[in-house]
Amino acid sequence: MFHSRVTASTEARSMSAGELALREFLSHHDEALGHTAVLLADRRGARLLNGIRDGLEQPGSITHGLRRLLLQLRAILLLEQAHEEEWEAEGCVALLEPEDPIVPELCLFADGLDDVLRGAGIAPTEEKRII
Repeated sequence: MFHSRVTASTEARSMSAGELALREFLSHHDEALGHTAVLLADRRGARLLNGIRDGLEQPGSITHGLRRLLLQLRAILLLEQAHEEEWEAEGCVALLEPEDPIVPELCLFADGLDDVLRGAGIAPTEEKRII
């Protein structure tokens, strides 16, 4: 039986634990992310996710451009742009009823993405204030 020496790649050693967790989340939920992006943002969501996939295939750490795309995906999932004129003009936001069974799943999925983006230092962490 042939055994080869196992060495850790320099790429893996240069990534933070948060970035590795983000890549794991994106890899594990790739198909669901695709469906969600298309559901909430139609063709814009599909283009965005394809750009993220392309960016993740590049060697090295997450680039500034990929960070921007990830934050756009986060905004879509969290419906942060749903009330903007440009967003409404494109007809991107699917009309979902609050009692639709998919809504709680979308919320959990959006929270999961937000958590890993915060852990990777891409999304800003909110400071909790005690008043």
